[in-house]
Amino acid sequence: MLRLILLLLLLLKTTISALDIDNKTTFNELLTHSQIYIDKNCSENILTIQNREFKSTDNRNSLGFGYSPKFAVWIRFSLTNKTDSTIDKIIEYDNPLTSYVKFFEKKRLVKRDGLLDLSKDRYSLTPILRVTLKPYESREFYIRASSFITTLIVKLNLWGVEAFYHKELIRQVVLALFFGAMGIIILYNSIIFFATRELSYLYYVLFFMGTAFHHLMYKGVATLYLFSSQTMQVLIYYSSFIVAIPTIFLALFTQKILRLKEYPRLNRVLNYLMIFYPMVIMLIQLTDLYQYRSLFSIVFLLFLFFVTCYTLIKKNRQARFIIIGWILFVSSGVFMYLSSLGRYNIFEEYPYLTELSLALEVVVFSLALASKIKMLNQEKLISQKRGLLLRELNHRVKNSMQTILSFLILQKDKIDNKKTEEILQNLENRIMATTHLYSLLHTEENMVVVDTAKYFSLIAKSIQKSFEKDAIVIDIKSSVIMDSESVIYCGFIVNEAVTNAFKYAFENRDYGRVEISLSKKRDEYHLGIKDNGSGFKDNAKNGLGLDIIRTLATLQLDGSLDIKRDNGVQIDIVWSQDEK
Repeated sequence: MLRLILLLLLLLKTTISALDIDNKTTFNELLTHSQIYIDKNCSENILTIQNREFKSTDNRNSLGFGYSPKFAVWIRFSLTNKTDSTIDKIIEYDNPLTSYVKFFEKKRLVKRDGLLDLSKDRYSLTPILRVTLKPYESREFYIRASSFITTLIVKLNLWGVEAFYHKELIRQVVLALFFGAMGIIILYNSIIFFATRELSYLYYVLFFMGTAFHHLMYKGVATLYLFSSQTMQVLIYYSSFIVAIPTIFLALFTQKILRLKEYPRLNRVLNYLMIFYPMVIMLIQLTDLYQYRSLFSIVFLLFLFFVTCYTLIKKNRQARFIIIGWILFVSSGVFMYLSSLGRYNIFEEYPYLTELSLALEVVVFSLALASKIKMLNQEKLISQKRGLLLRELNHRVKNSMQTILSFLILQKDKIDNKKTEEILQNLENRIMATTHLYSLLHTEENMVVVDTAKYFSLIAKSIQKSFEKDAIVIDIKSSVIMDSESVIYCGFIVNEAVTNAFKYAFENRDYGRVEISLSKKRDEYHLGIKDNGSGFKDNAKNGLGLDIIRTLATLQLDGSLDIKRDNGVQIDIVWSQDEK
């Protein structure tokens, strides 16, 4: 009698959640007719699990347990054929990211499948089990699901065979078109990058490459078509980096498109976060705390979203496109995260929402790129127009100075007084120092900076010609490119120092050596002029030339001046770039 009661209880227990099936119904949500058991120690097997107490799923059609739960989930359900004909059905475990899925029928392992244990006869994106029920037959099934690093979402569907493969065909065709379009866009923008060397295109390409690769894994395409289970195991182990990489390139893309260098504080904080972010991911990787990897990502993305909003308020043109792209990116990420936690699964109603969001992101970010390139072209055109005007202005200033020089030379030729002639010669050399600068600015493509070696060489040759002392060697060592505002002061200093050397250091001889050097160390410039002549005469120590040098060095360049008189004269000037 006791055995009969136990048998009845067992039958009752196994048939409470049984699902009656027929050939007319092509789809059922199987989890609502199932019971689950949480194996917290991952110690149960098919023999011991049948003695455990399973709980109802409370009519929920999916259950999410987050990333890398330290337990296994067992699902139990029964299928009953109440018709007089044989029925073929497909049980679908509707989550391609679950690491291991095992199908049992009573005490027998029927099939092994999952992200890291792909079945050899599987041609679908999700694990499936095909079952055949004879007339009036009832069968009980168990499924054991566990995840390593990846998300554990339990969702079971029961399909008619034809309906399932029809749905699967549509899904795979849609994904093929989506990834094909992504590949074409990535290739197209890669070609543009190699043609233009514009970093915005590089970050755009790398962001969508990372996103597409992540989506290939998320949708199960990589598991089914690209990589073996062994390779997938390696990729999944480093999945934290796979998730982080597109986020980093998105930040770089945003930084470049929004020109965040115009907002130094925000740009500095973003740079620190981009350095800190990989370090956090590395820490998560080393400590196996995969369930927390989304927290810092959310903080990082929220800051980027704030930056975009801030630049939008500041009327940054590209920010309007980026903000739309961010809304699409963040919303799809939030929906995926909520789905993995089992809180809300929007993909049941809109299965291709993520693909649609990514496609719209591609369009929006492409518009942002196009807007930036258009703006850069406009700025380039304006710069070219300004350059032409500046070149013409430099040319006219040079011509005016040449006219003044011609008057000076004519006047000098008519004067017999040696002192007056010397004054006019000095004045001529000083004007020539300015004229040479405008000559360089007119001939060089960049009219803002000057090659100091060329400039000093022109000044030195002009002085050498005026004194007619070709045997005096002038050695110039400089590889510095300097802005035109500062270089004119250096030109005047070189002019006065070399002129003094020719007048006083080599007064009684036609040979000697003058060394001119300019170097830059960090943020400091070092200008040195040295000769091997006889040094200063007593009446030359406080001459006009030295007064000019002293004024230019200390007041105009705001630097320090040091003059040594041993074995000739050596003038050293040091000033900071930041200060001038």
